[in-house]
Amino acid sequence: MDPAHRVVLQLPLVELWDEHGPVPAVRDRFLTREALRILLQGRPVRFVVADPGHPPRWIPQAERFVFWKVEVRPRLVERPDHPIDIYLYPEDRAFVASEWLPDDPASLPIVLLESYH
Repeated sequence: MDPAHRVVLQLPLVELWDEHGPVPAVRDRFLTREALRILLQGRPVRFVVADPGHPPRWIPQAERFVFWKVEVRPRLVERPDHPIDIYLYPEDRAFVASEWLPDDPASLPIVLLESYH
């Protein structure tokens, strides 16, 4: 299958990909709002949104702070190990965030946002 047309079928994801194919990275940890805020202060990250039925959406670097403030921060699930009540979040949409570490240590960390709605 052409990676550009591959869609997210279920969450949580077990691998990442983009329009070119698999992205060599492994999930390191789930992130709370505070952990993500600290991560964003430390160095740039790559955001990717996993929304079932759609290809992963990689957020351009230039848009990452606005995306964090407007889309992610109000919808971030604090306790991903508990049931998610999507009705507590704006537009009945919530994100579970996790940090993925690329195989190449020189690459930016990836923040995967799994979308529940």
